[in-house]
Amino acid sequence: MDPDSTSPISEPPDRQPGGVTGYGNIAVVILTAGRGTRMRSATPKVLHRIAGLPMAEHVVRAAHEINPGQIIVTIGPTSAPLRDALSHDLTFSWQAEPLGTGDAVRAALPQLMPSIEWVVVIFGDHPLMSSETLQSLVDATLAAQPLLATVAVVLPEPGPYGRYRRDGRGRITGIVEAHEDTQTYDGPTPVNSGACCIRRDWLEATIGDVPLSRKGEYYLTTLVELAAQVTLPDDRDPVLLVTAPEEVALGINDRVELARAEQGIRRRINERHMRAGVTLVDPDNTFIDADISIGADTRIEPGCLLRGRTAIGSGCRIGPNSVIEDSTIHDNVVIRASFVESSEVGEGVDIGPFAHLRPGVRVAPHVHIGNYVELKNARIGSGTQIGHVSYIGDADLGERVNVGAGTITCNFDGVAKHQTTIGDDVFIGSDSMLVAPLTLGNSSRTGAGAVVTKNVPAGKTVVGIPARVIGPAPTPAARGERK
Repeated sequence: MDPDSTSPISEPPDRQPGGVTGYGNIAVVILTAGRGTRMRSATPKVLHRIAGLPMAEHVVRAAHEINPGQIIVTIGPTSAPLRDALSHDLTFSWQAEPLGTGDAVRAALPQLMPSIEWVVVIFGDHPLMSSETLQSLVDATLAAQPLLATVAVVLPEPGPYGRYRRDGRGRITGIVEAHEDTQTYDGPTPVNSGACCIRRDWLEATIGDVPLSRKGEYYLTTLVELAAQVTLPDDRDPVLLVTAPEEVALGINDRVELARAEQGIRRRINERHMRAGVTLVDPDNTFIDADISIGADTRIEPGCLLRGRTAIGSGCRIGPNSVIEDSTIHDNVVIRASFVESSEVGEGVDIGPFAHLRPGVRVAPHVHIGNYVELKNARIGSGTQIGHVSYIGDADLGERVNVGAGTITCNFDGVAKHQTTIGDDVFIGSDSMLVAPLTLGNSSRTGAGAVVTKNVPAGKTVVGIPARVIGPAPTPAARGERK
């Protein structure tokens, strides 16, 4: 995209300037050391990808957006690969055995910087956790000054989540796990999402008091009961309840929940782009990864997949049924039912249907690439037309080249790849075979069906098998073309 352009761009959230001022005295601890056996996968659970990113990366980005003083990620034997998979400046703590959430937080405490006063705990397998929820949690905690604040979501029925217990004054006294709860519920019920914010000094003094459960784990939720037993000055509640949208509590344990989380994250992504001026004709059938930017007044038609770190300019029309991956698409480009990967497409280019741009393609402005054209590691000059059914690989095409149907750059000799260089204003006849290494000079011409094995001088015409020079190439006037 033109760096001087003033067109609005719908950027991924982590690329947007501004945001909250930051909380230098807050550390966010992200727990990821669980085994994740229900995923039935050789891939660690938190590394399963959602909208192009590892599951845990979505959580890290939500934490990063509130600008805390520190982000700590707890890892264990099954999640150790996270060290190389996550972005941002992170601290890692090691939990040798998955002995529960309380043990994971205990393992992270020695990593806290001296300036940290509050510890936010969230889960790496809750990819729908949002920066808005984290900011609300932190703001409410700093205002009320409890020992512990817990994030609740309200569900029609409590399901597998922990349930809050209250005293006669309505104050929270603890959390009971679902499998230990005998109480019945009538109507919407607040349940524990797992996220919380804890005063550091009290946490460090109390974490050792968390007992081992009957399942052989240390539950962080026990801290709610321990905090509720403390009397604070001014009769402040030691435990604060902060409510959040239901989706932030969605933890991923199996592939069904993974798909549900993907739907939620993709809905957020699509809404962000639409609010920034992008038309999504059918959002339910448009799949946009997290790190995609799109200019205003671009129209994305049904069945499109935008993957990786693709950037699309303004005024484009993409689709239907196009896949664009790790590519840069400049303004006013039309791509119909085609696949573009690791390529750059200049302004005003028209592609497809059924074209394939493989890695290493650079297309200058105002080029036409028609149906069943495959390009690979090629530079295409401005004004060039490759109408249909051609393969152009390891090639450098100049400006205003006309490539006839069925043209092939024969770039591989069975051992190595070779380069084809085509000058400006060259006319390639239909079914030409260009046997690399080869150079076609400016304004040269090949006849239909030619097998070109030797360089063609500028301004000459070659025909036949193997191709031979038969004379000068016709001038535009002789071909009846306008100057």
